Amino acid sequence: MPTIKDGTLIYVAHPEKNIDPAVHFKYVEKDIDLDTVPLNGGVLLKTLYLSSDPYIRYRLRDPTVETFIPPIALGDPIDNFGAAVVLRSEDAKFKPGDYVGGYLEFSEYSVYPGKIHHELKGPLEKVEQIPGVPLSAYTGTLGMAGNTGYQGIKGHAVEALKTVLMFVSGGAALSGRAFVVEYVKAIAPHIKIIASPGTPDKVETMKNAGVDVAFSYKTQDTFVVLKQHGPLDIYWDNVAGPTLDAALLNFNNDGLILLATTTAASSGYAPSSSPRTTPTANTGSLPAQHFDEIFKRRLRVEGFLIAHGKSGPVLAHFAEEVVPLVQQGKINIREHRYQGLREAGKALADVHIGANTGKAVIVVAQAQE
Repeated sequence: MPTIKDGTLIYVAHPEKNIDPAVHFKYVEKDIDLDTVPLNGGVLLKTLYLSSDPYIRYRLRDPTVETFIPPIALGDPIDNFGAAVVLRSEDAKFKPGDYVGGYLEFSEYSVYPGKIHHELKGPLEKVEQIPGVPLSAYTGTLGMAGNTGYQGIKGHAVEALKTVLMFVSGGAALSGRAFVVEYVKAIAPHIKIIASPGTPDKVETMKNAGVDVAFSYKTQDTFVVLKQHGPLDIYWDNVAGPTLDAALLNFNNDGLILLATTTAASSGYAPSSSPRTTPTANTGSLPAQHFDEIFKRRLRVEGFLIAHGKSGPVLAHFAEEVVPLVQQGKINIREHRYQGLREAGKALADVHIGANTGKAVIVVAQAQE
């Protein structure tokens, strides 16, 4: 086979605050011969779908700055969870035509595991084509977003679901929020859910997902809405800041706060090697003021990372429980698709400004479905 062009998105500059695709990434092309590229015992992949997630902002930093997640080195391809098809294999576990999922380079073609190694990059796994479900779902509903929502609820909130009122901040702009709403409604339909997306179309999306009270935090006072419909029993926090403050002041005693990420931090994340003395400097918003409500109301605050900690093992049951709910239409797949790697930088930036209305998915090539 003659050589062909292989496009890749390269990380070229550390953001000081928000992501600027034209400054921080560079799309490049190189020649590749798919028949002769060395596999070194691995597999040659054709990338199909890649995920854009807010947490990646924490990886875009100087490697001397320590945090909970490994950095991406300047000059390396961006990588994140994605789905691909095997073209060639020297690994007995895979054969050409297999669909796989794993941490993939933002390249049209790549050899796995390749030369870049970090703690997030586990082994490839075969993924099943589910009738009526696009393969891209493995980047969102059946991938990181869904797994995060499932782990938070099943691993931390089973007892709390015996209560009556839940608040979910962030809304449809964040990939897992609609999943959280639909999953809770599927297993605990008595729960009343409040959600606070930012735009009218996202308010409608959250209503369609089953939210009982959906409002735009940009046009309505969150404190007033929570006061009217509260008190809260569970708060799934995605934004911290003033929204967390409003929730703290409208909680029942013995309530639960769950934190998997906070875009108020990640969207304006400016990493530093020293402790922050000005908490508003990087987020551009006010910090929460009423942490004393946590002990006054005996609130339980639990943070978690996907597949880590005491709640990680619940993910062993994710597929057997969630796939049927997707097939039954109780959990829906909502995607905001970006076409090609030239749009990948925009996808990485958009998840921090609410420009995506569903799971941000970069379509590198279409699967045959």
